[in-house]
Amino acid sequence: MTRWSLHARPFGLRFDSIAVIAAYAATVLIWGTTWLGIKFSLAGIPPVTGVGVRFAVAGALLYGIALAMRVDLRKHAPPFHLVAVLAATMFGINYVLTYVAETHLASGLVAVLFGTLPFFVFGFAHFMVGERASRRTLIGTVLALGGVAVISLVGDVRVDVLYVVAALVAAISSGFANVYLKRFSHAEPFATLPPAMLLAGGVSLVCGLLFEHVTWSRALSMPSILALFYLAVFGSAIAFYLNHWLLRRISSSAFGLSALMIPVLAVGVGAVFGGEVFSPRDLVGALLVLAGTWLALTRGRPQEDDLGFEPEMAA
Repeated sequence: MTRWSLHARPFGLRFDSIAVIAAYAATVLIWGTTWLGIKFSLAGIPPVTGVGVRFAVAGALLYGIALAMRVDLRKHAPPFHLVAVLAATMFGINYVLTYVAETHLASGLVAVLFGTLPFFVFGFAHFMVGERASRRTLIGTVLALGGVAVISLVGDVRVDVLYVVAALVAAISSGFANVYLKRFSHAEPFATLPPAMLLAGGVSLVCGLLFEHVTWSRALSMPSILALFYLAVFGSAIAFYLNHWLLRRISSSAFGLSALMIPVLAVGVGAVFGGEVFSPRDLVGALLVLAGTWLALTRGRPQEDDLGFEPEMAA
């Protein structure tokens, strides 16, 4: 057992090497900063078009890496229904609604709202694969939903409620995708992720160009290009691959802790680098969401390893 494993053991983590720790830290860092990256990209390109470009580039990049590594894509070809479901729910509805939510809400706040993802995973797992939630999970759900209510239903936020709902529906879509993907947990990432990303990216790009107004001088500006590059290369291609790599090497409870760290990081990044200001109501609601998520994901949930995976806290 390595020194890292000894230090991590009291927290329920089973890290076997520095490489695993580095990959875990990189995933949290990337997905904790992509929320602000989305906000920056929206300044130059509309949401649906931005999602299309992001995943078209990410899918093409992963295919290029797969070819360079000589991965046998025919041998590991996933069933089309898996590609279609991931394209629609993991990379399509999920991200389009996340981008739309960030057109009116702070990036950190959207990250906190998306932090309710584990609860939707628990719900879908109950009905789709027969998993049952523990009492701690149910109490955590009530706390988290209370936080959402504080953010969206208190005060004069009538217009923003629609965008709060968009962020929650994005989490629901991603939760369904995670549970559906459980049945194919051993699928080759290089054969599964690129076609789903390209399908979602292609459809989103076509819809965006047809129904959104793109100001090309802004879309092709350097800040817009850099934001899209970061989201496509790091936030999509690299982060999703690291996610699959990690799920085969650490416990689900260890990976689930990222659902707590990513929103906290996103709030800090948004406040420091994005100049985002959060009202006391927003902060109270965010703390309730994080407290509920912590309660559900920490010790006391006997089914935590039965799912075989933890939800992807992506942005």
